[in-house]
Amino acid sequence: MKKINKKYAEIMHQVDNAIGRKEVVSLLKKAAKIRSLTEENLAA
Repeated sequence: MKKINKKYAEIMHQVDNAIGRKEVVSLLKKAAKIRSLTEENLAA
């Protein structure tokens, strides 16, 4: 669980530093996938 949260935090930090729109969108999609994994783990 800690690894997932750490990856999410790293990606969100990259989003803050991202320059282009496509880069931001792709990073946000990755973050959404990771967030859904944490929610699945909490629900199960």
